[in-house]
Amino acid sequence: MDELDRIAAAFPDLRWSRARRITEGWDHVVVLLDDARVFRFPLQAPYADGLGREIEVLDHLAGRLADHSADRPGDRSGDPAGDGLAGPLPVRIPRYDRVAPDGSFAGYPIVPGRTLTPELMAALPAVQREALVGQLAGFLSALHTAPVAGTPLERVPSSYLAEDQREVREGVAAHLPAVLTPGELAEVEEILADVDALLAADLPVVFSHNDVYSRHLLWDEAAGRLGVIDFSDMCLGDPAVDFAELHEYGEEFVRAVYDRYTGPGDPRFLDRAWTYQRWVGVYMLTDHFEVGKTTWSVARETFDRCRGPRA
Repeated sequence: MDELDRIAAAFPDLRWSRARRITEGWDHVVVLLDDARVFRFPLQAPYADGLGREIEVLDHLAGRLADHSADRPGDRSGDPAGDGLAGPLPVRIPRYDRVAPDGSFAGYPIVPGRTLTPELMAALPAVQREALVGQLAGFLSALHTAPVAGTPLERVPSSYLAEDQREVREGVAAHLPAVLTPGELAEVEEILADVDALLAADLPVVFSHNDVYSRHLLWDEAAGRLGVIDFSDMCLGDPAVDFAELHEYGEEFVRAVYDRYTGPGDPRFLDRAWTYQRWVGVYMLTDHFEVGKTTWSVARETFDRCRGPRA
């Protein structure tokens, strides 16, 4: 494994007995050592160029998340089970402590927890689910109210949505007429038109994770604590984007998080979140053909789940 050779050359003091190479992501190869340490290797120039910025931003956010949690005692929802899970614990995020001398890859101690699949979410006891809602709401609130000027966040790029929209439109024209019905293509055009309208609107601009979905959310059941990983697509944009893919867990969950959110909300916030989620359904269809990371069955299921005009 080329990545192991690079790790060994950059960090000769590091030892491990087992390694796993993960390639399911779009933009990085991930190497997991002894289920304890993660190394991320960017696959594309924009991500390689942004790795140093990501490390600096995460260091900056770590203190803010802890401070934000401690300053929000009103978010305590009680502790009916007596297990201490309902307090405003700060969300865990990656903290890079190994950076290659040439800056081309970096690693951090693993963020503990299981991937927060919809199945795991549905199986959580009520007290853990309540704790998770509070922690996620606090996390998004802390991100979306973070001052940008004079901090590492001012180096974060603006939203990529306009560029992504152009690429999705090209993918729709090239691939979807052969696999969708005329009625479905009309729905796709409606979704893209709704996103065009949002791109032309005057919307809030905040620091956002920009890729909050199940694969990047980890739940540590023993500690009752949420972890959020993969900040490589972070941007300055509409805060509603960070609520979009929470619809994986259902509309009730999205509303529960929003009810405890203290960021820049507005009457159309959740409508925009649903529009962005519908757009993800179209994106997944085009990604199946353009990149191949998404199977057709997953792409189709996502589109069917998101295609309706209301959540």
